[in-house]
Amino acid sequence: MKRRFLLSALAPVAAAGCVMWPAGSGPGTSPVALADALAMRKRGQAVIVDVRSQEAYVAGHIPGALNIDGTEIGARAAEVRRLGRLPILYCG
Repeated sequence: MKRRFLLSALAPVAAAGCVMWPAGSGPGTSPVALADALAMRKRGQAVIVDVRSQEAYVAGHIPGALNIDGTEIGARAAEVRRLGRLPILYCG
């Protein structure tokens, strides 16, 4: 049941054209597959950061993702680094 919920919760995000990038990269690099990002997070290797606005985040996001607006990501980079995990940025 939990797995079904997770898949149904992620379907709208994936359908919205969610793009994921490893830390220090962005457009023009190879995206990370959603399944790979979730597996890395589950192993404690990564943190998923939703860089959309708070309104978009509240409307639907990957469960457990942090919300840091893309306009704030530079100012909050030290905060993300202190987590000690690879940040994977995504937007919808």
